[in-house]
This record gives sequence, C-alpha cells and structure tokens, in this order.
Amino acid sequence: MSTKKSTTARPSRPKSAARPATGVKRPPTKSAAKSRASASEQGSAKSASKRSSAAKSVERARKAEPVVTDTRPTGARGGRIGRPKTRLEDLEAVPTRCPAHIYTYLKGITPFLYPSLTAMFEDMIGRFLNEQPWEHGLHWRKPKTAMTYANGMAGTTGWSQVNIQLTPELKERVTTTADMCGVSNACLCYTAIFWWVQFIFPPSKMVGSGAKK
Repeated sequence: MSTKKSTTARPSRPKSAARPATGVKRPPTKSAAKSRASASEQGSAKSASKRSSAAKSVERARKAEPVVTDTRPTGARGGRIGRPKTRLEDLEAVPTRCPAHIYTYLKGITPFLYPSLTAMFEDMIGRFLNEQPWEHGLHWRKPKTAMTYANGMAGTTGWSQVNIQLTPELKERVTTTADMCGVSNACLCYTAIFWWVQFIFPPSKMVGSGAKK
C-alpha cells in the first residue's frame, strides 16, 4: 500500500520594502522647508534692521559734526595758502618774548615730540600750571624787549617775539595764576619756556651727553 507524503503549503514571507539607495537625500518635507524659509527671512530682516540702524547713527553723527570751512587766504593761482585748520575751537594768543636761540631750539625739537609747536606750547603751559615749580624754588624771569633804541637808532636785543596760542580756558588759567603771583602773562609764559628748556627737555637730554675727549 503506497503512502503519499502530505505536503503542506508554507506561508510566503512578505518581501522587504526596497531600501533607498545610500547617499541620496530625501526631499525636505513642507514643514521643514517652511521653517527654514522663515528662519532665513528673520535673519535677513535682522541684518537689514542692523544696517538701517547703523546708517541712521552715521547720519546723526554727520549732522552733529560742525562744518569746518577753509578760511585760509587764496593765492594768485587759486590755491589755499598755509596749513589747513585742524582745530574746531578758536585759540587765543598770549604774547611773550624769549631769546632767539631758545625759540630756535624749541622749533627744532618739536617734530620729535609733538605734531606742532602749538601743541608743545599747550602741553608746556598746562604742565607748568599743574606742577607749579615756582612753589619749589623756581624764580620768575622777566622777558626783555625784542627791540632797543639808542641814540635814535633801532637795534635788536637777540630776543624774539613769541605768540603762544592757547585755548580760552588755558589762557584764563594763565591770567588767574599770573595775578595771584603778581607777575604778567608774558613773565609767566617766559618762565614756563625757561623751565621747559632747562628741566623738562634740556639739550643734554635731546642730543645726549657729549663724548669724552
């Protein structure tokens, strides 16, 4: 008697879904694209706001700055004569006198220390008033005249006229201090020049000590 083997049908396995190929980016969803677009718009809006505020601040600064007009005289060829004005405030002159060789020395050392002779005089007078060396033994020195007359003939004394340009506030301090010390403005300024050359920037300090022979 022949026996037949019973065969039972095996259930078929579901086929696995096809995997996407590696290295291929999926397109962004609509929500991600919207969030990226909104972030980009916010960033551009912030940068535009910063540029606008910066432009406004620059414009306000330009309006606040006083306009400096060139008041230099005009030459024959139409060009301006002299150096352009670099200060917005007006300076006032305090006349004094000093030996010609001292004035020449001051003009000679100015390029190594200050941008201009006016800046040197401003620092000189300010430091002189602040340190008050006359309280520590410095004697007041009366300047001599630049011209002399003898037997009806005019001659020079070797002294130069010096007009020290100072700010109105510093000139007021010079006048107040000179009145308190019983000296003139010219005497105070010349004493400041002498103190400057003798103790602050003496020739030995500027050129070094002489070589020993």
